[in-house]
This record gives sequence, structure tokens and C-alpha cells, in this order.
Amino acid sequence: QQDRVAITIADRGPGVPPDALDRLFDPFYRLEPDRARATGGTGLGLAIVKASVEACGGTVAARNLSPSGLEIEIVPRAGFIHT
Repeated sequence: QQDRVAITIADRGPGVPPDALDRLFDPFYRLEPDRARATGGTGLGLAIVKASVEACGGTVAARNLSPSGLEIEIVPRAGFIHT
């Protein structure tokens, strides 16, 4: 994107409910069907990603894709990645 790099991770799964998009980056947040301890995970992965990226001056966002899927986009601050 012009002079910036964007890292995009996407899948073709069902996506997430629209009201959950903002909460995906909250520590310990897990979608309701995934709350069972047997499925693993603590809900910290995306919270750690967001904290790390923002600590370096970047941004991270999630959005549902059409017709299905979820996309996470990480944009480091300008000048953070040198070529």
C-alpha cells in the first residue's frame, strides 16, 4: 500500500458474528461455542497480537469476508519495516 506494508491473514471459515468483531482482541474473549476447556486456547492470542502491534505504533483489525471467512490485517507503523 504505497509506502506501507500490510500483513493479511484470511480464512474461508464461517467468520464471526458482527458484534464479536470488536471483542476478538479482548484478553480471554472466546466465541461461545469455543468456551469449553477441552478445545484448548485461552483467548489470549489476538490480544497479544494487538498489544504487540500497537506497542510498535501499528494497527490491527478484523473483518468478515463475503461470502464467508475472516480476515485479520496488521499494518506496522510507517518506516518500521525497511527493505
